[in-house]
Amino acid sequence: MGKQDIIQQLTDHFRRENVQKVMVLTDRNVDRLYADYFDGLSSVVCMDKLVVEAGEKNKNIDSANLVWNFLAEKQYDREVFLLNFGGGMITDLGGFVASTYKRGIRYANCPTTLLAMIDAAVGGKTGVNLPNLKNGIGTFYFPDIQLHSDTHFLSTLPKEELDSGFGELVKYALIGSHTMFMELLDLASPSNIKQEHVEFCISFKREIVQEDPFDKGIRHILNFGHTIGHAMEKWSAKQNTPVPHGIAVAQGLYYESLLSAQLGRLPQQEWILIQKFLSDHFNIVKLTPTILEAWMPYMKNDKKNRNGAINFTLLDHIGHAIPDFQIAESDVFDLVT
Repeated sequence: MGKQDIIQQLTDHFRRENVQKVMVLTDRNVDRLYADYFDGLSSVVCMDKLVVEAGEKNKNIDSANLVWNFLAEKQYDREVFLLNFGGGMITDLGGFVASTYKRGIRYANCPTTLLAMIDAAVGGKTGVNLPNLKNGIGTFYFPDIQLHSDTHFLSTLPKEELDSGFGELVKYALIGSHTMFMELLDLASPSNIKQEHVEFCISFKREIVQEDPFDKGIRHILNFGHTIGHAMEKWSAKQNTPVPHGIAVAQGLYYESLLSAQLGRLPQQEWILIQKFLSDHFNIVKLTPTILEAWMPYMKNDKKNRNGAINFTLLDHIGHAIPDFQIAESDVFDLVT
């Protein structure tokens, strides 16, 4: 799918739903490269655009306030359509704004990063970060239309951004497709991923979300790698050495796979395969008691936890995950002994 497919998809939807006013929310990095991407819609709807600062550090309530005020100053009513154009920061922020402005307006996500295409822009989770809690404030609010993914955007992604998306893509293989994971073993680099790999991730997540839209049960399998990954991500941001989300998740995949093996869930030979693959593609941080001690408060404060225990998703084999394992802190520390 490419630009013209997305423009046609939006054109058809706007005409069908009688959308007359559209506001594009994007960031400076995306706007610099693709400022005219939606010009083809100007003959169909009245368009406006707000460009905000890029980066996860700007996914906060101050940015949401900026967008709310922009919408209010333009005197947009509930019929305005918000088009979020960017990576996960923009789709999370924009979805949150859409869910709350005048108690809800229509929106769609047009993701420009691999991470957003397969994860952030799919599933209806919106949110902004608190100082010590990623996505600490948010809603479940589903887009008016699920747009196609334009994989041409991937050619302009920095390597670190592509690697970050690859971390999430590997997660989908580990929890959902043994076949896909075996195909990934033959990749020379993340730049060689195939369109069908992207499409599998999107399709897999949509199926899980359809079964569990409000994250009460089976959807928890999508959290694999995220308990440790989010802890690393938040701790690193506090140290002013931020780690991209998917790269932090890759660390979580490594150590949560190890935890799965140590607890007797994941066969040892499969752990060895995962260990080698992740070590080949990511710089895996060597956990020490000191590092784990620093990350532990973030794990304890993870929004996935229940009744005071740390909640993990574990693997029982490549391609199948089991959600909601409450793991004792001592078992987590066994990772570094």
